[in-house]
Amino acid sequence: MIRVDIQGRKSVSNRDSSKPKKAYMVSLRHKLAHYYRRECAEQSSPDRRWLNGFMAAGFHSGLIALKELKLENLSSYRNAHGRRMTEAEELYLERRLTKLCEQK
Repeated sequence: MIRVDIQGRKSVSNRDSSKPKKAYMVSLRHKLAHYYRRECAEQSSPDRRWLNGFMAAGFHSGLIALKELKLENLSSYRNAHGRRMTEAEELYLERRLTKLCEQK
């Protein structure tokens, strides 16, 4: 969106550039919450291939950073399970996300 101020200077609004990232984050939070709720209810790990692909696509398109992916996963896990991940689970998550975000 281009704005023109009183003196006739043009400026570009940052609102439009944040829309794809915001939409991606809302969708990611929903998908992570759904995944971790199913994991909690089934006491097993549901298939996460689609979720992995969604996270990798977001990273490679520049919509999200690796650190943000990790934080969103930790937050969704805590909300679904009512506790924090163990250190071993967190290390596994880090390795998995790092592997997803590698250039191939």
